[in-house]
Amino acid sequence: MKYKIIPIVIILSLLMTSCSLFSDLKSEQPLTDAEMATRVAQLLSTMTTPTSEIDFPPTPTMGLPTTAPTVTPNMVILATSTPVVEVGGELPTSTAMIVLPTLESTPTLAVTLQASPTATLNVPATDPINSLGTPSGTDTMDVNSKWAWPTGADDYIDVQFKDGFMLMTNLSDVAAGWRLPLIGQQVDSYIELTANSGSCSGKDSYGIIFRVPVLKSPDQGYLYQVTCDGYYRLWKWDGKVGDKGLAVSLLNWKQSDKIIQGANQTNRLGVKVVDKKITIYMNGVELGSVSDSSYSAGFFGAFVRSGGDSNYTAKLDEMKYWENPK
Repeated sequence: MKYKIIPIVIILSLLMTSCSLFSDLKSEQPLTDAEMATRVAQLLSTMTTPTSEIDFPPTPTMGLPTTAPTVTPNMVILATSTPVVEVGGELPTSTAMIVLPTLESTPTLAVTLQASPTATLNVPATDPINSLGTPSGTDTMDVNSKWAWPTGADDYIDVQFKDGFMLMTNLSDVAAGWRLPLIGQQVDSYIELTANSGSCSGKDSYGIIFRVPVLKSPDQGYLYQVTCDGYYRLWKWDGKVGDKGLAVSLLNWKQSDKIIQGANQTNRLGVKVVDKKITIYMNGVELGSVSDSSYSAGFFGAFVRSGGDSNYTAKLDEMKYWENPK
């Protein structure tokens, strides 16, 4: 990606700056023009290094199983230019449309024989937000300036803000892409992403990347991934291993009825990391947990991955985080 308006001397100076530069930038107030210009210059060294990732298990033709096929071994070497098929897996054939639907409200009847109950947000008693209090930070994703999200396109991903969403489009059919905002490093935290699946199908997916050790070189971290057809998994990525990088599944593919499946559906993903324990949630319900000590702290963001041949756009609506959750 080219940024012609930023002097190269700023880029070189930023590359020599410690990551601690970002640790105190947690203001929740909109940025002034001058502040935004400064952050844009800083963000030039934080842009995503896209990578190909492990592929999905084949979708059964006679109904979906309760659990996805178990992959052995868990560790899979990734390619940088061509997708890797997991043991026993095949590339999905589903495609996704990049055209987003026009959302219009449905008129309601002025008079009914009996009043219909008012729909309310279903917040389970076990939902972490019931006890966490006020978030340490919230971004409604109406504009990119709140958390200084990098926008624009490269070979792998395009990010735009429109109609109250961050539109994240995967431009590659073999590699996922992610973006990280300019938010301070987290140690123990609960991170929540509310996302609309957009015009998805099959294995189109989106999720949260977290505990990325180095903001300016986001080639390591954990990823919580959710598909259009209701599967989830937790995996970690280390792009520093060999020439191709290494991905390890921590929680293998599994289908869940807690995921609202299909196109234009809204889900709320949550990740709690405390010490070595990682717990993932879907719409306030715990899906599973695992212990891993590979990355003890880091930055977070969002990612998207097309499940077929076409570009896929996820519509990210809101992101929050709580520091030091109990």
